[in-house]
Amino acid sequence: MTERLYWHDSYLREFTARVVSARPDEEGNGAVLELDRTAFYPTSGGQLHDTGTLDGFRVLEVFEEGGDEEWGLGERHGEAGRGRVLHRVAETMRGGALIDHPVTGRIDWERRFDHMQQHTGQHILSQAAQRVLGAPTLAVHLGADRCTVDLGLAIEAPEAARLEDAANAAVLENRAVRVHAVDESEIERWGLRRPPKTSGVIRVVEIEEFDRSACGGTHVRTTGEIGAIAITGWERYKGGTRLSFLCGWRALRDYRWKSRALTDLGRALSVGGPDVLDTVQRLATKESETSRRADALLTRLAAAEAELRRRATALPAVHVEVLAARPTDEVRALAEALTAGRGLVALLAADGGRLIFARSEDLTLDVAALLRRVFEQFGGRGGGKPAFAQGTLATEASPRGALESARGWAEEALRGA
Repeated sequence: MTERLYWHDSYLREFTARVVSARPDEEGNGAVLELDRTAFYPTSGGQLHDTGTLDGFRVLEVFEEGGDEEWGLGERHGEAGRGRVLHRVAETMRGGALIDHPVTGRIDWERRFDHMQQHTGQHILSQAAQRVLGAPTLAVHLGADRCTVDLGLAIEAPEAARLEDAANAAVLENRAVRVHAVDESEIERWGLRRPPKTSGVIRVVEIEEFDRSACGGTHVRTTGEIGAIAITGWERYKGGTRLSFLCGWRALRDYRWKSRALTDLGRALSVGGPDVLDTVQRLATKESETSRRADALLTRLAAAEAELRRRATALPAVHVEVLAARPTDEVRALAEALTAGRGLVALLAADGGRLIFARSEDLTLDVAALLRRVFEQFGGRGGGKPAFAQGTLATEASPRGALESARGWAEEALRGA
């Protein structure tokens, strides 16, 4: 069992230890080391592992083997954890020759402190949700970029704002954060936010006069070190709410890019900050209406063009046309309009070598198979269904030549039918 130094001092950045075991990792390009003591936190309880170095070798991953997901301090007499803490290092090491070898570990402090801010902030957020909303925390995930808390209650914007205010009030009060080793026989009187799943001596993290939780993670000394807690979003999840949040430096970086984006957007729209959202919503509504009207006009234009072409065509017929300067959506609309009636196959080419094949419903020609035959000879890729298919010719192929070949094959198939 590994002595876990981070349980006693989350601020410990450097330590010495003895190698207990060493083996190559599964991929054979590194090593997995077990130490008699470590300040490296392993992935557990929703919190990510630490990184850093061991005697200059990069520590890529720290994980538990044979431990519990729920945190405790182990058996009744002693504070060693139940599981082994293993360190995966990047470089291949000397295996068994390292046994009993002393090493110096150095923690990546920026990553560690970030995790401390997120984790302590989560304790505050969960307790605030319980106090303000009566919402229990069902699950927690503290990721490298995104942190979430699953609450057993559906909430909306007003509740999220109340929760955020309550959490940040606890931060600004700069409450002390303390760690206690509590015997399981005494645990009930501590009034934990939720009962622990471990037995023996339980590690309790207390935020002064605010929260008490069984937890084996790393935490700041005072809530003021969290800086701020920002709720960045929420969504319905399993009948409750999944909250996304950021703490400390993460919250500041998130605020910085959002503030810059809002300022730049306001400058581009020539409006002040508070008016940006209303302006964007108004423009979005206008753009949606413009798009709807453009689609309607495109449909009417395609129908008119199709009618002119059909009047000059003896049916059943294969209509071939290269529309090199026309965008794909216009050519697609024309193909659909041409084949809305009876007895016509439309083989069209749009801008960029885009081919669009369609046929009327009363015909049995498989235009997807026809398109594949074109690509087999001329190169390109695409697909579709028997009545409609599209794709793109190889760059060096001639759209006119490809369509004329397709015309011949289509007419032959129609005569056979």
